[in-house]
Amino acid sequence: MPVSEFDSINQYLSDKYQLPIPKWQPFAGGSSNRLFSTRIEERSLVLRLNAPDSVAFGVDRAREAAILTLIGSNPWAPDVVWNDPHLGWLLMDWHGERLSAPLGESEQSQLLGSVTQWQVITSDDPVLQIDYQALFDGFRPQVKDLPMEQPLLTLIDGALRALDSLPQAAPVLVHHDLHPGNLCTDAGRLVVVDWEYGAIGNPWLDLAALNHHCGIRAEQLAMLPAVASLELEDVQRGLRRAVWLLRVLETLWYWIRGLKGTKISMKQLVTQTIELLKQ
Repeated sequence: MPVSEFDSINQYLSDKYQLPIPKWQPFAGGSSNRLFSTRIEERSLVLRLNAPDSVAFGVDRAREAAILTLIGSNPWAPDVVWNDPHLGWLLMDWHGERLSAPLGESEQSQLLGSVTQWQVITSDDPVLQIDYQALFDGFRPQVKDLPMEQPLLTLIDGALRALDSLPQAAPVLVHHDLHPGNLCTDAGRLVVVDWEYGAIGNPWLDLAALNHHCGIRAEQLAMLPAVASLELEDVQRGLRRAVWLLRVLETLWYWIRGLKGTKISMKQLVTQTIELLKQ
């Protein structure tokens, strides 16, 4: 009998819950990993089959597992049933429908409350840290021979300078991929999923995403713990630079990862790249 990619998951569920083999249904999700869902008695589960490193560029599965353990007791953290970075899959409860832009006031308020809680989480554990210099250096060979190789290298250099120019903020827990598609709600509970890029890092990247993707104003962001000691003008200035940096990171990711599974065309990607170079 051929080995199925679901065999180890099904074996785990059989051993844990003494249940028959579930029927896995494709589940809409991101553009890299593959998601499936099933229902066991009254429990709905979501299975993520991890994309290979060549597709999920910059992901650290061991760090993600450590982050999920670190945040597990918080109401905004996903309820993980089983996660072993060596197995290639993650199993968690279904947390409701994913949100879409624009976020409502209540959703923004819940999200800000969640970020307030995780911005006080820090750690010296090297497993949890992100090395931005190494991340950007890793982009360089990836853009080699791409149609806009030299402009992309220029963006990488500019991104490193932008990171260094941001107002000082202590390293804290950072999601690094905040957007409405990674936010779920069920029975009034907001859950932030997809912590693949989560790490102890620079909070400005989450602040930029909260502003750029979630529509939260600088005046609201200025009250978050990571920047509460700064003047509003400094927050606004830092936010402009951080949003540019966020857009550069996303643009580099699309160039390296490819556009399959996204709504972005090559023409749009080229236009966005040129716009970023001019800013």
